[in-house]
Amino acid sequence: MKALDFMQRMVDFDRFMEGENRDSNDPDDIEHWCAVYGEMIRFKEGLLGETQREVEKVPDMRNELSGNDIPFLEAELRRLRRGLAFWEARRAERKKRR
Repeated sequence: MKALDFMQRMVDFDRFMEGENRDSNDPDDIEHWCAVYGEMIRFKEGLLGETQREVEKVPDMRNELSGNDIPFLEAELRRLRRGLAFWEARRAERKKRR
């Protein structure tokens, strides 16, 4: 992947995950994507927490981390939470139809 392509993907906070098909109503797909998004959220929350702790431990890193890393991780978490909310709504929809 070229650097420009990579950078465009990194700032596309509306992108889907690789292989994700939001048209799917398959129960296995729904459960899979709920699990994937849930795990990604836990992972990114951990990264964000660690980054915030580093700011406190090493104040000289504050501008770099607070100005770049933390806003990026927060935006990425918003994207992931929207994805999880989509699949959880799809799950609730399926349960309601049963």
